[in-house]
Amino acid sequence: MLLLLLFVALNSAEKNNVNETVTCDGVVFHQVYYDRQILIKNLGRPYNLVMHKYSRTLFFSQTVQNKRGVDFEIKACDLSIIKDDKNPECYVIKGVPGGYAIAYDAGNDDLYFGGHDGIYKYDFQTKQAKFFSEKGKSIWGLFIRRNFYFIEYPSQKLYVYYNDRFVKVAEAVNIEVDIFFKSKMGEVYFANKTALYKVEKLTKHAIVLSDNIIVRQIADDTFGDVYICASDGVYLEDKPYHRVKKVADIERAFGLTFDERDNVMYSDEETISRLLPSNKSKTCWYDYTVGGEDDGLRDYVIS
Repeated sequence: MLLLLLFVALNSAEKNNVNETVTCDGVVFHQVYYDRQILIKNLGRPYNLVMHKYSRTLFFSQTVQNKRGVDFEIKACDLSIIKDDKNPECYVIKGVPGGYAIAYDAGNDDLYFGGHDGIYKYDFQTKQAKFFSEKGKSIWGLFIRRNFYFIEYPSQKLYVYYNDRFVKVAEAVNIEVDIFFKSKMGEVYFANKTALYKVEKLTKHAIVLSDNIIVRQIADDTFGDVYICASDGVYLEDKPYHRVKKVADIERAFGLTFDERDNVMYSDEETISRLLPSNKSKTCWYDYTVGGEDDGLRDYVIS
């Protein structure tokens, strides 16, 4: 009787799989295939992704067209409710002209923005930003972890908050900085048009991790692993070697962050997506890694 039931179950499962089409349009990340969930569409090069995990709100900057030509604005999107094929509720952050830079102060649960005319602090109740500091300075980048840093445009000089004011970082006074990041372990990374660098803790010397990728954003996950979002995908530092290794192919990537469950979130030229565990991981992973050249979309009929 047991054998008969087992035969019926296997036969039923086999029939259910006949002519079942499997579409592989996700991303292989760290040798694991994930489904791609498109969260927000019709964007203009979304940069600087920052996830406020308590409110499940995603903040990012994007390019926009106005009377002066191409400019920037900062948007926020509530990801607590996601409806199929529809953008979540999003709004433009008011009070930040040319809003581009974004930084989250996790210790105080504060959010800061940078634009054409200084640094602004976000008010979660009014959903607007108020002026904070550095009037008249164009802010290219912001970063907060233990200390408050900003990058000025167009000089690309790095500043740090010290003794109630921002001063130039002495070690970087002769260096142009496009992206600055400090890990949870206190490791310092920065990138410019020349290369991606890491500052050694003992010697304070900057070593080159890569000089052939275009860095768009640096982010870390809950475990403190540092990921580099480049124009052609996502990289991870290959310790203890002075180099990086590619962990995901993403065409024309612009930003990277992690949600409250540590799922990868990334942007390309027009969309922001999230990677989710897939029930077709084995089938799709085999084709992406073994079955041939990746074209980003494949269909299979399981029989």
